[in-house]
Amino acid sequence: MHKEQIEPFTWPPAYKIKKHKRARSVKFRVSAKHGLEITVPYRFNLRNIPAILAENKAWIAKHFLQVQILKTSELPTQIHFSAIQEVWSIHYEPCKTKLTMIERPLNSLVLVGNIYDHALCKKKLLAWVKKKAQLYLTQSLAYFSEFTQLSYERLTIRDQQTLWGSCTAKKAISLNYKLLLLPKYLADYVIIHELCHTKHLNHSEKFWHLVAQYDPHCKQHRKELRQANQLIPAWMY
Repeated sequence: MHKEQIEPFTWPPAYKIKKHKRARSVKFRVSAKHGLEITVPYRFNLRNIPAILAENKAWIAKHFLQVQILKTSELPTQIHFSAIQEVWSIHYEPCKTKLTMIERPLNSLVLVGNIYDHALCKKKLLAWVKKKAQLYLTQSLAYFSEFTQLSYERLTIRDQQTLWGSCTAKKAISLNYKLLLLPKYLADYVIIHELCHTKHLNHSEKFWHLVAQYDPHCKQHRKELRQANQLIPAWMY
């Protein structure tokens, strides 16, 4: 498999100047999309830029390297939770501390610490996604159980590779945490499908009739679900 190579860091780097009337000092920002951006006070003398760049060379070089490493990794910069219509931006801040995760306003998630340990970053992100899925799917299953008057004994959130959900003879339902990334109508279809199995533990005509009673478009949703794996980002596998 072809892998992208980390581009060599050259000095001085290309940059963009942004003048801001409320700025009180010079600020740097490095991103994959915009490169190096320098925000300066509105009346700032631009002739001072080369000297300020030199003073901050170590910081700039470190963040350019961070961007390059993340560009060549499979770690996400965004997570789309289609079922709840939320998009979270993911940011990575390197420092010499234990890797931690911080939720910030406006759906922003920050991983701080050894972000170059991609396996650990992925583990943290997956645990966070599963926690959100646990909350949403628990509430959604309870809602549809009341709506359909089909009861269940317990719910387990799992990381199934081939199943979106399952139900046992003892009415124990399992749901795939990745349902949170599917359109809501598909996640709802899976939940209704498994609840109907609490009454018909098969795929008989009676079963499908019951599913259609609560999801009139179940045939189309069943068809779409067969391709739904394509909606799950590669880093989650």
